Amino acid sequence: MPKLQIDEVYSKNKVLPMIINFQNGYTTNEFRPTECALFQDENSKTTIATQLNDFVYAGEEETEGLGKTLILTRNKTTGKVRLIEVGTAGLKPVLKVDLDTTELLDTSHLELSRKFGSKKQKQRVEQKEKLKVNVQVVNEQMQNVTQEISEDTLDMSSYDKGDSDDFYIPPIDREAQKPELVYSLDKILSEEEYEQIYSELENKDYSSDVPAWINTMIMSKKNPKHVVLGVYAGGLIKLYSTMVREITKKMFTVCQTSPTLNNIILNNFILTANGKRSRPSPYKDKALCHAIVFLLLINNLSLDLDALCQGIKLTPNTASTKLRVTGASVVTVSNKKMVQLKLPLRTKTVFRRKSAKF
Repeated sequence: MPKLQIDEVYSKNKVLPMIINFQNGYTTNEFRPTECALFQDENSKTTIATQLNDFVYAGEEETEGLGKTLILTRNKTTGKVRLIEVGTAGLKPVLKVDLDTTELLDTSHLELSRKFGSKKQKQRVEQKEKLKVNVQVVNEQMQNVTQEISEDTLDMSSYDKGDSDDFYIPPIDREAQKPELVYSLDKILSEEEYEQIYSELENKDYSSDVPAWINTMIMSKKNPKHVVLGVYAGGLIKLYSTMVREITKKMFTVCQTSPTLNNIILNNFILTANGKRSRPSPYKDKALCHAIVFLLLINNLSLDLDALCQGIKLTPNTASTKLRVTGASVVTVSNKKMVQLKLPLRTKTVFRRKSAKF
């Protein structure tokens, strides 16, 4: 082991290095040097004060007993080292002097417990000091946070629609002057989504994803958007009729022929929480109402009520109740009941539900 030779020891003088310990505090990588104030009384006792994180810390230099505190510094270039005598001090937060009676008694109790209490009592006092909160600093931080929040970042629309008709149907124009303008195809899916889904369906046999009565309806359609809406409606009818225990399975798929359409249905008509799927009653009715609207759009705003009831396995009275949400009406044409979307709409602008049932 190489021998070290000490050439000189720098003893204390009026300005000397100081090792500081902050009570209930530790330095981190974000710590930055700050100015300290030194005060010396008539007994030559040195008091150190500084400000850190809006707190004033102060404490006296500790008296040395039989030994001295030295630090070793080394010059990387020359390899020489120096021993420097330093002082030590423990700093603690300075308590306010303008305390009321209650705060003063509480502070006195803490000081007495810290100095004369048992080991367990001192631990409790230190823990209580750590839990103290600077109310002014917290208020300023909360003001800064609230200033950054704008109305645009708080989208409350989804909370307002849970009990109204708008939750169950596609975007609707209740002020439309013509029946064909009540629901717009372009507001149901974007142009890119129509093209993507149709490219996935093209030259494929999608009859397995669509009930036979809906497949017959869209076979003669040449408009790609009508074909997409027909398969979309078929997937929603399938979702409406499927048992919940099947929906909760990870491999459950609504539309085999179009992954894009399958994802759209699962994201909008199934509730997912903590990685588990569920289908509450409002979401089940939402799927049915959307399917009815899609079928009306691709079939010239008219449907056979009996065929609809047989396809979704509902009684005419129950189907008529659910049709009211879409704005469609049940009319009799040549002794045959038909579902038609006509003006005025058979719907209310505000409708609050008291239960999961219509």
